[in-house]
Amino acid sequence: MKPTLSPSTLSVVFNALSFQCIWWLGVLYQNQFIIISILLVLLHFVVSKNRKRDFWVVLAVSSLGIFVDICLIYFGVFEFSISPWWLALLWIFFALTLNSSLAFAHKLHLPLQVILGGVSGSLSYLAGANFGAVVLPFGTVYSACILVVIWCVLFPVSMTIAARLKSSLTIANHV
Repeated sequence: MKPTLSPSTLSVVFNALSFQCIWWLGVLYQNQFIIISILLVLLHFVVSKNRKRDFWVVLAVSSLGIFVDICLIYFGVFEFSISPWWLALLWIFFALTLNSSLAFAHKLHLPLQVILGGVSGSLSYLAGANFGAVVLPFGTVYSACILVVIWCVLFPVSMTIAARLKSSLTIANHV
């Protein structure tokens, strides 16, 4: 008997792989292959069973993340050689992971969400800097400290936004 993957498992795997694809395309090529990232976002909405919820989560979380990144650019923590449209798409798809491939993190206690966010969020930007996608004018150590603090807050807040929108839209759909 051959094991099969359920449609929900395939959806989660597709979500995680799409996010990684968008991350690598953005970090390695910035805006050159942005159309592929846009198509992956659109494909997510084509196959999604929760388009309305996904739309609101994307709107809320990506707006927050893009705002934070704009602040980091304004205060000189980040520098980009070109306008990072790829980064906005990465935020959009990050929001789409929160109730899908990152849904396991909803079950984590807040201190674990804080640690997960601080480590993974900051490492993502530091890796991007190592590949030349972003310049860190304050240096790696100082920038890492700033990013850890930001992501210790940003990840749990993003998870809370996603969870609340998921539950409020689920309730609204059943009323």
